[in-house]
Amino acid sequence: MALQLMRASTAAESGGGARRALAGLWRVGWCCFDRVVQRRALAGLTDQELLDIGVSRQDARLEAAKPFWRA
Repeated sequence: MALQLMRASTAAESGGGARRALAGLWRVGWCCFDRVVQRRALAGLTDQELLDIGVSRQDARLEAAKPFWRA
């Protein structure tokens, strides 16, 4: 049991938790950035392109108007 406790404290000291937290923050940031890019692209589509993907102009406007933190 003492060996397991020592391994856990060594892992905590190595910064593994901070690294995971930073990686999680990076993923969230990238996801928000990706939403902004996709919504801008959607807003820039022509009526014919929207018809091709089956989205109305109104739906595209509503989606493009959402803030980046909303899915």
